[in-house]
Amino acid sequence: MTTQHQVAHPEANLDDEDLRARNARAAELVREWLADESDYDATVFPILKAEMEADRLSYRRRFKE
Repeated sequence: MTTQHQVAHPEANLDDEDLRARNARAAELVREWLADESDYDATVFPILKAEMEADRLSYRRRFKE
């Protein structure tokens, strides 16, 4: 026997104005990330990638070379 549980979405209680404001902020953050020219991601990702490969539990590689 299975029981279905309904979980309320976190944004279910927001009114339209609050939801629009949150969506606008999210869009603004995406624009900021796209405009970022600091090369932080290009610097950090190879380090992160090497650490993830070193700590993998499987014989399969996580990333293709």
